[in-house]
Amino acid sequence: MSVRSAVFYLDGQLAPEARFLMEDFRLATNGAIRAGLQACVTSRNGLCKLAYKDFREKHPNMYAQHLVSAFEVAAGILKNHRRRLRTGWAVRPPYVKPLMMKAENQAYKLDRKEGIVDLPIRAGLHVKLMLVVSRYHRRYLDDEAYSLGSLTLLPDKVIIAFRKTPPKPYAPVSVLSLDTNERSLDGVFIEEGSGAPVIAQFPDVAIIQQRHHDRRRRLQKKKANDRRTARALCKREGQREHNRVEYRLHQVADKVLSFAKSHRSVIVLEDLTGIRHKKSRDMNRRLSLWPRRELHRIIEYKAEDDGIPIIKVDPRYSSKKCPICGSIQHSRMGTEFECECGWHMDRHINASINLLQTASSKGLVGGLRFDPGAFRHDAMMILYEPAMAARSEPNGMSEEGVVVP
Repeated sequence: MSVRSAVFYLDGQLAPEARFLMEDFRLATNGAIRAGLQACVTSRNGLCKLAYKDFREKHPNMYAQHLVSAFEVAAGILKNHRRRLRTGWAVRPPYVKPLMMKAENQAYKLDRKEGIVDLPIRAGLHVKLMLVVSRYHRRYLDDEAYSLGSLTLLPDKVIIAFRKTPPKPYAPVSVLSLDTNERSLDGVFIEEGSGAPVIAQFPDVAIIQQRHHDRRRRLQKKKANDRRTARALCKREGQREHNRVEYRLHQVADKVLSFAKSHRSVIVLEDLTGIRHKKSRDMNRRLSLWPRRELHRIIEYKAEDDGIPIIKVDPRYSSKKCPICGSIQHSRMGTEFECECGWHMDRHINASINLLQTASSKGLVGGLRFDPGAFRHDAMMILYEPAMAARSEPNGMSEEGVVVP
């Protein structure tokens, strides 16, 4: 079951009754947190058994299902608090500060055609929430395959979760093996009787990250005597950076998945779980900003919706291993991998070939056979290039002056 969350902004002001409900929900959640801390209870069922009867007396005007949702939110906060205590972090007792409330799909009604949420406050009292519906939201509202999940109400917006059973992955007839790098996805594509190296470039992501990093440093120096203003300005810069990077990652993922779906390919990716950085301070910061996991996450959840199979393999020594003789080069490499046996290849393409061999040796990609030497002379297939799809940004973040390797 795949879950997608859509954010709807409210059309008009929030009704006073809904705001009172959010305040009661916050009080109930914080009360459940305190009760859970005293009784060492961190599950929703445990909190319901512990405090449901008392809370019904304290909050008689709250819909009963909303009270159970308050226990669920409190249970999630208590579990995170217990996890932080186990890791040795000195933390204070948690509490909910912002106004919010959560309702399960049984506790509200949604008019998909008009975009109106019917939210009960108590018996005989309901409020109507008018949502601003865009073309993006229609993808979820008009598709009956998406069922309703939980609803989260904030002072200015509503977040609704939609659930859908993904289609069964198709039987692949080709393979797309991708090596994730800082500025591109480099790989090889093979189908029966042919193959070629491929590349999806996103060099502007690193440029955007470095530019916003420099802006935050200047803001911190300029507002060194006003930490509150500096924090607000840096937060705004961070949100801008996130939006711009996220947009480009989605563009890359869409192009890769469109290519894979049209050729009925299985996608081979690196399993980057547990990767550690033990380099210089500047290099560690640069690698920590590298959005490799976010790009993989986007590719994986979109592939699940389209029924595209994904395989993740261990990338250990993939950039240093010779796919011909199997020897591992421990010396520092440049842009090209060279082996004593005479094999030489672009190190990114070499890594993707090793990933493909790892998947093939475990029988994960079927009976497709390929010759590594065939990729030496094949023309590069460009899956994505910033000049092809990225929108212009007139505020100094345009693609002009960006050198694409």
